[in-house]
Amino acid sequence: MSKPDFARAQHLLGPVVLVVGLIVGAVGITAGVQHALSAYLLDVGVFRDAGQAFIDGENLYVDFDTRSGFRFIYPPFAALLFAPLTWVGEQTMEVLWTLASVAALFGIIAMAVRWLQRSGLGLPGPMDNRYFWAWSIGLTGLATCFEPVRAHLNYGQINVFLILLVAADVFGFTPRRVRGLGIGIAAGIKITPAAYALIFLVRKDFASVARSAGFFLLTAVIGWILRPEASRYFWTTEFVNEERGGAPPYPPNQSLTGLIARLGVDGDTALAIMKPGFVIIAALSLWGAWRFERTGRRVHALILVILGVCLAGPLAVTHHWIGIVLVFPLVFCTRSQAVRIAALLVIVANYLGLHDLYPDQETYAFEPGLWLLGNSQGWTGLILFCVLLIHAWKTEPVGGVGYAASHEENQPSPAVEDAR
Repeated sequence: MSKPDFARAQHLLGPVVLVVGLIVGAVGITAGVQHALSAYLLDVGVFRDAGQAFIDGENLYVDFDTRSGFRFIYPPFAALLFAPLTWVGEQTMEVLWTLASVAALFGIIAMAVRWLQRSGLGLPGPMDNRYFWAWSIGLTGLATCFEPVRAHLNYGQINVFLILLVAADVFGFTPRRVRGLGIGIAAGIKITPAAYALIFLVRKDFASVARSAGFFLLTAVIGWILRPEASRYFWTTEFVNEERGGAPPYPPNQSLTGLIARLGVDGDTALAIMKPGFVIIAALSLWGAWRFERTGRRVHALILVILGVCLAGPLAVTHHWIGIVLVFPLVFCTRSQAVRIAALLVIVANYLGLHDLYPDQETYAFEPGLWLLGNSQGWTGLILFCVLLIHAWKTEPVGGVGYAASHEENQPSPAVEDAR
């Protein structure tokens, strides 16, 4: 498809995406709010319990007073941030958390859309707010029924807020003097987001790498000052507990470790297999992000690293994959057929969310049909990861949108003529 034809198709699709997104979004948001009104959101309930324990000076880990029976596994700094959850009634808190999650989802997609418009690498109407709002609202609506989003809302999870902080840093929406704040704070809440500082590293933006590390250390210091005993326990015991998140065979765990475990391999063997796999995926993510950043493809780079983090981790249940909502703007902006097809596979797999086809048990024997369906979110993610790596390898730096563009503040860049 020629560039004018591609742009024309985007313009025609915009109103369709908006209308369909509004309909799907109304369904998804209504379902989320109704669930918050009628059910107990387990994870945000634990966060509220941790906030209350922080206020009361009670134990956060050993003998943690939890109503659901689930443990608190985040640093003391996170418990401090969860303290305001106790300021309102339980049901009000759950509804507000649900609505805030949808707002954070919109923020993630809107920042990606704005970057794609201003970089000249993506959606039409580079400086036209009508297009920005139409695409941002429409794509957010489509994302609300994504299984990782549904799981996030049903449990009252934290991950969408962490990806929001990461995206603000990566897409340049945090001021340059504090760039790294988002990743540092996100890592201070849940260690995993520290991996996204790799994107600053491949940009050779060492100041932002240092600020990310500095803000992360600041969160640890704050936690240590306010709750020294809890901090000592977390960093010496809880932090190094490999099983604190759950067992690898758990069906919602769509990481490669989970996929291997459901081949009939025991969990310990799956973890052992993925130790070198972790290193390989981390190296490939670093290389691919470097290639994409050379051409200003920040959305591609962030999706690649998100996929790498989810695939390589020992436990990545589906709400951990919530960052892949960025496939929605990607599928409409890329001119690579391979990337679009792989992204569409991910979208279909994550709308269906078939991991619940697996029965609830501790181990699983390999059943080909069940494995393909029940692990489709994981293996389609792996396909997209590989296709993005190939696309990164084929993509060459283009004048006007390259390394320099990735360092600029969120300003327009000249459009490019190559295949996106």
